Amino acid sequence: MKRLFATLLVLVGTAGVACYQDDTLHPLAISPTKVFITDDPFPFDTVGSVNIYVTKIEACACLDTTNQTGTWVTLAAPDKAFDLLTLQQGATAFVGQSTIDAGRYAAIRMTINVDLSSIKYIDGSDAVVHWPYPGAGEIQLYAVVEAGPLAIAATGSEIVLDFDVGRSFLYNFTGNHDFLLYPTLRAVNSAATGAIAGTVTAPDIEGNPTPVKNADISIFGGNPNLPSSTWGLASTGRTDAQGHYQVSFLDAGTVIVQAQQPDLPGLVQAVMPNVLVTAGSTTTVNLLLPRAGAGGTFIHITGPLTVGFGGTVMLVAAVGDSNGIPEANPQVTWMSRDTSVAMVLQDSSFVADSLSKTLVLGRGAGTAWIVASSGALQDSVPVQVINTPPSNPVASITLTPAAMTLAKGDSNYFTATLLDSAGTVLTTPQISWFLTDSSGVASIIWASGNTAWVYGYTSGSTHIRAASQSKIKDATITVP
Repeated sequence: MKRLFATLLVLVGTAGVACYQDDTLHPLAISPTKVFITDDPFPFDTVGSVNIYVTKIEACACLDTTNQTGTWVTLAAPDKAFDLLTLQQGATAFVGQSTIDAGRYAAIRMTINVDLSSIKYIDGSDAVVHWPYPGAGEIQLYAVVEAGPLAIAATGSEIVLDFDVGRSFLYNFTGNHDFLLYPTLRAVNSAATGAIAGTVTAPDIEGNPTPVKNADISIFGGNPNLPSSTWGLASTGRTDAQGHYQVSFLDAGTVIVQAQQPDLPGLVQAVMPNVLVTAGSTTTVNLLLPRAGAGGTFIHITGPLTVGFGGTVMLVAAVGDSNGIPEANPQVTWMSRDTSVAMVLQDSSFVADSLSKTLVLGRGAGTAWIVASSGALQDSVPVQVINTPPSNPVASITLTPAAMTLAKGDSNYFTATLLDSAGTVLTTPQISWFLTDSSGVASIIWASGNTAWVYGYTSGSTHIRAASQSKIKDATITVP
């Protein structure tokens, strides 16, 4: 992972760690505390630099980013550009320092100057970047504060901001060969975090494990016994040329680790459930990507599964013979089950590197299943088409109910309402739902649009979060 860090001086004091509601600030003394910014690997080999001009980083005791009445205090004010691509797996860069009161901070935001920020290709030319509203000058990016408010301790603390650049900058999302920023940031207290590292391999033609480079690593929270659609994506990583990866600054607890290589459909993903992350240490997780078809005939699709209206994504499929060996010239027919949402461009299908490839065009908001067939073999994947950010952005989110008590084995639902700055209800922006921890107290069993159903498993308390554009809102779930 790539990371920036800032050292700052903090007025510290006693602040309760266990009580979620205690957000009072108590100034006492001065003690050094560090703030880090980190980002996950950027996926585009043609990009030379991602320069983000950071004006300042702030914290607030307010419980959500839609609260406009809370007092924001400055953690760092670097007024400087940082190239996120120069900071790989453990590298750091100094950001700045400041002084703040000790206490518990539930919201973190970073202000960037987009006029001084840029993405450049390897040849030095500028890429077109569409920044969030208003698209010019200074804009604020809000971080998801994981595992409750961040406590600033008397001995000093390390706050980590994880800027997931690979998920935040979407390329060619609308078919115009440009970048669209959907900011994905999270904030954690370094003292409570650990890391996961290991090597991803796959069997070669003789069955010997061989390192897999550029494999996508995803770290999820959630119940591994439920469908993967209910898991919450916490962080991502990528393997290097030797197949090694490291994902740092993960909250202590149990997570799910997934590895896949989207450019190699002859391999299927590997999932390791119930991986324990321990604060202050690194857990080793080595993953073997098995061959598709388990040694027999198969057809398997991989590729990006999200596209914007008017944009295209390339899907690839491999076809294996009776010995599970990919065919050199696979004959594949592609189709969409809902052409009003996504259309297969029939003239785009071609074979290269023993793979059948096709382009899928986003035509309308929704999800369409894309099917690849070869003889009696068939595989399908859901491609989601979403609209670009509206000119009228989300200003606040309301969750109904604000808190919920569930009996063990019971289920109920939350509803999210999105409002613009004038208080008008917005219906088109996308809403993401996830739990803020992996405690297993409750699970999201189904989420669609502005509704999420939750199920109570075991006694305790957790929080469900709705996110849309740069805004987030939490609600408490209690299982007696």
